[in-house]
Amino acid sequence: MQDTLDVIHNRVPNRIRLRVPMIRHKQTFAELLKQSLLRDEASKGIYHAEPNIVTGSILIKYHPAMHSEDDVLGLVRKAVQTINQGKVEITFKHKNPRLGKMKPAAFFTRELLVSIGGNIVAGLLLALMLKG
Repeated sequence: MQDTLDVIHNRVPNRIRLRVPMIRHKQTFAELLKQSLLRDEASKGIYHAEPNIVTGSILIKYHPAMHSEDDVLGLVRKAVQTINQGKVEITFKHKNPRLGKMKPAAFFTRELLVSIGGNIVAGLLLALMLKG
């Protein structure tokens, strides 16, 4: 896996979008990176991290009194290396306790039923709006 970072956009003050190839189409890595940045004591000034697994990028908002752009790049680089090396400690903070108790088949079934139910409700509402 690559751990190279590229700055995609940094023209808005205290906001930077980085290309992180490691998270492209990998939801688990994206969540680990996000949680590592938001919960690490060293990255306390980072208050928003939004990964995009389709583009392989992450949007980060940070407090300028606590970090510079170079600091943020260093923190992201460190987090990516830690994840790549498999040294991330999965703590209780990273886990959703309800999902951890579910069997994979039950989780999939639940997600499928929620999706189908949402589509049915949306279809009924649309039909009512078009009828009325």
